[in-house]
Amino acid sequence: MDTSSSPSILKPLPRAVENVADDPSLHNPKQRLERMSTGWMGVILEYEGVVVEDTSDLHMSAWLQLATEEGKPRPLQWAVKKAQGMKNEQVIQEVFCWTRNPSEVRRLATRHEEIYKKLLGDRKPMVPSGVRNLLDTLAKHNVPVALACSAPEARIKAALRDTELAGSFDAVVTAEDVYRGRPDPESYVYAAQQLGRPPVRCVVIGNSNQSVEAARECGMQCVVVAGRNPIYELTAADLVVRQLEELSFINLKQLFRNEQGVAPQPQEEEEAEPQPMSLTQTLTMDY
Repeated sequence: MDTSSSPSILKPLPRAVENVADDPSLHNPKQRLERMSTGWMGVILEYEGVVVEDTSDLHMSAWLQLATEEGKPRPLQWAVKKAQGMKNEQVIQEVFCWTRNPSEVRRLATRHEEIYKKLLGDRKPMVPSGVRNLLDTLAKHNVPVALACSAPEARIKAALRDTELAGSFDAVVTAEDVYRGRPDPESYVYAAQQLGRPPVRCVVIGNSNQSVEAARECGMQCVVVAGRNPIYELTAADLVVRQLEELSFINLKQLFRNEQGVAPQPQEEEEAEPQPMSLTQTLTMDY
C-alpha cells in the first residue's frame, strides 16, 4: 500500500517542555529558542554594597543617634545588622519594636533619613570598580537589569543622578514600591515583573545572606559580592565573588546550565464505549 499519498496527521504538541523558561504557546520558533537559551535572563542588583559602597556604619550611627534623641532603647549591634536591607518603617516596628503607631512610625523613619543624610554630608556615593563594565556587558547581550533597594525613592534618584547611572537600569524598585524589604522577596518579585522575566530566570546580585534568603524564597539564583566579609559565611549563594570584576557573563549563564525540564503530565485515558453484545453472548447469559 502506498502511504506517500495519504494525508499526514498533525500530532499535538508534547505536554513536556524543554526547560522552565520554554513556552509552547509562542508561535515564533525564534523567540521560543531564545527563551530556552541560558542567556535569556534578568539581573537584579542590590543598591548598597553592590552598585554603590556600603554605608551600613552610617546607618548604624543614625539609628543610635535617633534612639538617643527619642529616648528609645538603644538597639544592639545584632539588631542593627539584622535591619540592613529592610525599610525604615519595618525596622522600627519589627526589629527595634519602638512603636506600632503608623504616624509615629512614619515620623521616626523620616527623622532617621534626615540624620543619615546629615552624616553622609556632601560625600557622593562611590561606585565600586566593575559595576559599569558589568552593566555594559549585560546591555550588550540584551539582558534587562533592575535595581532593588529599600531606601526612599528621592535618595535613590539623587544618587543615580550623581553617579551618572540613571539610564543604566530598565527598572528601579524603591521603598515606595513595596511593603516589606529584605529578607522578604517582594522587591525581587516586583523587579522581575518589571523586567518581563519569570523569577526562575532571574539572578540577584547582593552582598549578604539576606539577599540569598530572599532570592531562594522566590526561586531566583543569587550571586553574592563578599567585599570585606568572609567568603565562608556566604556559601549558601549559588556563586560568591570577592569583587564584581570576578563576575563574567559566562558565570551568569552557567547558573542555568542544570535546569530541569518539566515532567510530562499523565494523560487520562478515554473510557471505551460499551460494545453491543452478540446473540451468542445474550443466549449464554439467559442460561
